[in-house]
Amino acid sequence: MIERLQCPICRQAAAPVFARPYSHAALQAIVSRAGLGAKLDGKAYEIRRCPACDLWFQTWVMEDAELECWYSPPRDRASFMEEIGRQRLHWFAHLTEEILVMRQLVAEPVPVVLDFGCNWGKWASMALAHGCEVFAVDVNRDAAAFCASRGIRMLGYDELPGLRFDFVNVDQVAEHLGDPLNVVRHLAACVKPGGFLKLATPGNARLPRQLGDAQARRDDSVLDAATLDSLLPLEHVNLFTGRSLVALARAAGLEPALLPFGKWLGAGQLWNLPRQLNRNLVVPFKRAFGTGIYRWFQKPATLG
Repeated sequence: MIERLQCPICRQAAAPVFARPYSHAALQAIVSRAGLGAKLDGKAYEIRRCPACDLWFQTWVMEDAELECWYSPPRDRASFMEEIGRQRLHWFAHLTEEILVMRQLVAEPVPVVLDFGCNWGKWASMALAHGCEVFAVDVNRDAAAFCASRGIRMLGYDELPGLRFDFVNVDQVAEHLGDPLNVVRHLAACVKPGGFLKLATPGNARLPRQLGDAQARRDDSVLDAATLDSLLPLEHVNLFTGRSLVALARAAGLEPALLPFGKWLGAGQLWNLPRQLNRNLVVPFKRAFGTGIYRWFQKPATLG
């Protein structure tokens, strides 16, 4: 286990705002699958906030070997196919929309892209279908094997230096990382000058207020998996805001990219569905103004 007393983005000291011992029965029920046993003895589920970056983060996080064990439960091809079958059609529409915009912003006839933390390859498979050369990384060995069987070129994290990508997809990953700055710096070094890196994470503006109120009242009713999901013990160890995502990217040498309204509007899918009709009209404004915890960042064209 690793103890984080400083903000993992700016490295400034950050005070705890909520704490309960991992020996608490409700927390034991949540982390029982971690298999960490005595390593959690005497430790607390503790949340800190960095006022400089507006990042909320857990003090105690898993080491790399512990993370690999946590995120590598055995899977077979049938289980991945079942998961694919459970995906809703509008999620594929969102991926298509995003990749169509990327294809318009990247000048290369065959963009070289990286899906970091690809799981079963939802984004990577869609990029492959849209004419990209697709590489991916995932800690789950079975997921990596499944993606490789579908034509995705799998890499290890330590194989990335020296490679260059037009676009790097980091979706629902940064919230799991004990040291997100070093990882994003590692990935930013692989982005071509003028290329893009996307960061998207869960958001929950309500949870920090709930934790603060619970700490003041000594209220344990917040200690359930549904309430804590955005800061789920040992799993979602960082809760980002738009401000903290920008701070993370800038610390890695990237700048926010404001995306063309017309391209997002034109890439909208499934206009015949009421849910998508509304989304297709609203999302282009969000992308053009750069709001929320879905953001694209660009490497300055003058950097190597």
